[in-house]
Amino acid sequence: MSTRINKIRILLIAAILAALSHTVSAQQTSGDVAAGFGIAYGFNIATDGELGLDLNAYYAITDGLRLGVDFIYYMLNDPQFQDPRFFEVNVNTSYHFFNREVLRMYVLLGMHYASFRYDRPVISPDSEESDSEYGLNIGAGIEFDYETIIIFIEPKLTIDGFDQPSITVGGRLPF
Repeated sequence: MSTRINKIRILLIAAILAALSHTVSAQQTSGDVAAGFGIAYGFNIATDGELGLDLNAYYAITDGLRLGVDFIYYMLNDPQFQDPRFFEVNVNTSYHFFNREVLRMYVLLGMHYASFRYDRPVISPDSEESDSEYGLNIGAGIEFDYETIIIFIEPKLTIDGFDQPSITVGGRLPF
């Protein structure tokens, strides 16, 4: 547990230092909206981690501050589980500490809800298991804005809840 806390501290310190060392330049402006999809990888889902599909939308509150929501459905592939379902919903606020014409970098902080359900017929015919958890997200991201599409990479760590690191790569369309 102490290694995880140390990693969180290092990530927070790096994010704060990066935010203090750059100024925001108004390239993404208040009122901008973008929606998209991506591929997520959750490192601690099941035993080895799993791929997921991500749907997301963001609204720029100010030139440097943005509010977003995303839904990730993980495609579990473990033969011991029958009919598995695992999804998460995240509401994140991100702050652009570097906001230029093509490149944006940001830190994020948010709330997380995750739920899973599966059957284990190997144990007994009525062996459905389910659980849901709430947690906090911390992370960072990089966006490449090509006007018609925004390509993004976003690693984040969920604290509490199911305690897992994940990374999402995808694209967003600005409106």
